[in-house]
Order: sequence, then C-alpha cells, then structure tokens
Amino acid sequence: MTFKHMTIAAGFAATTFILSTAAAFATSAQSTAALNVRTGPGTSFSVVDTLTPGENVEINECAENGWCYIEHEGPDGWVSSNYLEPVSGGSSGGSGEDCSFSFNIGSGGPSLSINCGDSGGAPADPAPAPDPDPAPPAGNVACFYTGPNFTGSEFCHGPAVLNTLDGTFNDNIASVKLYGSAKARLCRNANLGGICKNYTSSKSSLPVSIRNKASSLRIFTGFIPVPLPVAPVTHSTGPINLKSSFMANLDNGNVGSPGADIWYHAVNPVEKYIEPRNGAKLALGDKSNRGYAGCKTESFSSNPISIWAMPVGSYVCVKTNQGRISQFRLNGYAGTTMKLGYTTWK
Repeated sequence: MTFKHMTIAAGFAATTFILSTAAAFATSAQSTAALNVRTGPGTSFSVVDTLTPGENVEINECAENGWCYIEHEGPDGWVSSNYLEPVSGGSSGGSGEDCSFSFNIGSGGPSLSINCGDSGGAPADPAPAPDPDPAPPAGNVACFYTGPNFTGSEFCHGPAVLNTLDGTFNDNIASVKLYGSAKARLCRNANLGGICKNYTSSKSSLPVSIRNKASSLRIFTGFIPVPLPVAPVTHSTGPINLKSSFMANLDNGNVGSPGADIWYHAVNPVEKYIEPRNGAKLALGDKSNRGYAGCKTESFSSNPISIWAMPVGSYVCVKTNQGRISQFRLNGYAGTTMKLGYTTWK
C-alpha cells in the first residue's frame, strides 16, 4: 500500500489553518470518543455540547494547541483534534484505507493533514500533544452546570454535603449529570433547608421549582437519606399562676390579657374546667410530655377538659389561637390557683 499525504485546504490546495485568519473551507471528520464541545480552544472553556463516538463534524479552523473549531447538528465549538479521524469511507482517504489526522506546527503556523496507508516517506515533525478533553469522572460523582443540557460553568463532586454554594453556583444550577451510583439532593436554602428535590439520574433541565434556586446540595449513594427533623424553635416559655375564672395567653404567657387561649372556668367549687378560647384547641391525650413533635400530631378539639381528668403532673397540648403549638404542665395548686409551666413553639 502506498503513502498518500493530503493537506486540508480549499480544494486541498493550501497547507495551513491559521487561527487568526480562519479559513473559509471545511473538511469532514468524525469523533473517536464521547467528546466535549467547548466555547474556546482548551479545557478551561465551558462545555456547550458533547459529541457521540462516530458523530460526523466539519472542521473549519485549528489553533496552535491542536484544538479545532467544528460544526455539527448541535451547538458548534472547539474540540481536541486528538479525538478526530477522517470519516470512514469518505472522500478524504478512500474507502477501506487506514487514515488518520496529523496536526503539525511549521513556520507558516498550524496545519492539519490526512495520512492514509503505510508511511513511505519521512514523518512530519511531531507537534506537542495538546491537553485532551477530560474523560468523564471516575467513580460516584455528580456534576452541576449553570446552563441547560450540561452547558455553562461546571463543578463535579463526590459524595458529600455542601451546606452552601459559592457565588458562581448559588441559585444558578440548571442541569445535573450523575456518574456511577451517585445521586443528588438539591435544596433551596442553605444547610439543606427549604424545598428539596432528589435526583437518581441525570437531568438536562431541572424543573422550575429548583432550577436556579438551589443554595445547598448533597451527593450520596444508596438510599435517599431521610431528612433530619426540623428542630423546634421556642416562641415563649415560663410559669403561669392561673387563678380560678382567669384566662391565660400561651403566645406570650400573660394572664387576663386579650387573645387568651385557655380559661380556668369554675362552674362551682366542684365542677371546674380548662376551656379553649378565641379559636384555640386542646388535646389531653395520654397526659405525657410529648413536646413539639408529639403535640403537633395530636388530635385537637374545642371541648373543655375537666380538671379532674388532669391530675398534677399532667401535660396538655394546645394549638393557640395564633396557630402555634404549645404545651403546659399542671405542676400543682396553691389553694385554688393552678400552677402551670408552659412552652409555645414558633
């Protein structure tokens, strides 16, 4: 088999592509691997698309570092010529021949040639190998992008919790690509707070509920982690000395004030009740100390509770007329005055 050396040019007459004077011609090539298409000639530029192995492209110009500008059906951009070859059976090299591209830098600038068959002449001076486009991350890794379809600025991370994001990605993640067994949880607020969304496969465009709204995230494998319970925040707490026929406001601990939640109603010396007021509701339940979480799930009622049903040491859950969860304990009596201790949560 003879050696044929064909240099790409308009009608294959010129020998050089020079970046500063982009040629007005193109030659066909195909990708040898999954290859990122970038906005400029190097890996520091953002990704705009990805070629599939064997995908046909047109080469328009090349830079001195071995990167070439290509056009194809997707967004156009720059790729490393290390991962391009002549189109199989195309006119550049002849059907069935072993052809490859050769990138060289001479006195006139960079040139890209097609070599077919066994070399019978002196090989061209080898050019410094350009930095290849990075291969997909190995292992369980999640990559996040500021643009849809895995474009724009990118960062990748293995399993971890990122309670905050830097200025480039905070409220600015539009797509997610997952590798290996990696999964991702994106949350609107810092520290995995607010609305969160879980993803077990890549998403080329996140839904509007989380797109460009994430401020923290978690990369994990295995089962989707159960969110930690929200720690209750105390709104008001303290003792209340509730005299017979008086009312108490559990949103602020005041006795006899407007907006009261409970009334110590003495019908007579024997028949006495704790009654909800102004839309508040009560739940005696099992009289145990249930705290915020337990009281929140109680079945509340507008019915009064007889004081004989709540001996000293009993806890009563309350939903205040402001909609807050509260709980008070009957600590004892001083005469007919009920000595209560209460806590109301936000």
